[in-house]
Amino acid sequence: MLVLSLVILIIYKTVIVTTITCFNCESDFQGALRCQQPCEGSQCVVWKWNSRSELAIKQGCLQGVDKQWTAKVGCRTNHLGASLCICDDGPLCNRVERAEQTARPLPQIRLPAVECQSKVISTGFVGPRREKICTSNYCHVTKTETFAEEENENTDILSVSNCGDLPEFDFDVRLKNSIGFPGLYANGCYRIQVEKRSAMVDCVCSKNKCNEVIPEIETGHVRCYMGKDFRNTSQIDSHEFCDGDFCLIQDAHGRVSKGCISLNERNSWSHLKSGHRRILGVEQWLCQAHLCNFDTERAMKSVRSMRAGKTNSGSFWNLMVPFLIILLAASF
Repeated sequence: MLVLSLVILIIYKTVIVTTITCFNCESDFQGALRCQQPCEGSQCVVWKWNSRSELAIKQGCLQGVDKQWTAKVGCRTNHLGASLCICDDGPLCNRVERAEQTARPLPQIRLPAVECQSKVISTGFVGPRREKICTSNYCHVTKTETFAEEENENTDILSVSNCGDLPEFDFDVRLKNSIGFPGLYANGCYRIQVEKRSAMVDCVCSKNKCNEVIPEIETGHVRCYMGKDFRNTSQIDSHEFCDGDFCLIQDAHGRVSKGCISLNERNSWSHLKSGHRRILGVEQWLCQAHLCNFDTERAMKSVRSMRAGKTNSGSFWNLMVPFLIILLAASF
């Protein structure tokens, strides 16, 4: 009977996805902490950094970000003193003082220390190139491609390599980044396009001088709607399309973008997956079918269809769990 109980408990935990409530607060420009209604997610976050000599704090929720390798429970401090703690051990666990809390201490997570290349390369750059070596927790490189309006004109390319992203973003968990698309994973490269005239490649890596060369990213074969500054997630531009490995809808506090993501994640522990994600108030929907980012309903329908095609084991356990619980209760 004990064995059966343990089996049911394991199955039940596997099938049921739990969420917890988290503090949802942010410092204003005067340093005062302003809170909204608590949010819900699979993990809670408290994030601190210095901004203009003032301590900035942000608390919120994570949902759909890798929990095994990237968003591990614990506290980490980067080389510039910014700290980030992730917890899931109870409602409202992301208190401001969580990093210093001794009654319920969180594990300390050590970030890598690497040497990186710092340089700027541009098709329109004139003059000597300034290159140097810098130290950080992660190396960073972005490439901005600006496409010409005329077919016979060349594409302008700007590549920037440096030590990490903005100082407060330099963690294993990429809650924000300078290109405005959070939740991309370290040791991966991503090409994101949401407008006709330009595309952005974003890479973060954790080995010495790993940002000297930008890996090639082949554009995926899924056709997606494209556009930005939409009023809502149902709005589209029926004349603008791009191709990628994933179609994207992103709602960043009311600013909606649609587009495509192509990726090179060969060296990353974590990998993007289709589905819904919530990252400190930014909502994302990723799907992998042609024009699946028409709206959020079509995106999630596409995700469910893809998962159902891969396996029916989830449906089996959804039926079996109640049956086993009834069986266990009847045996007493």
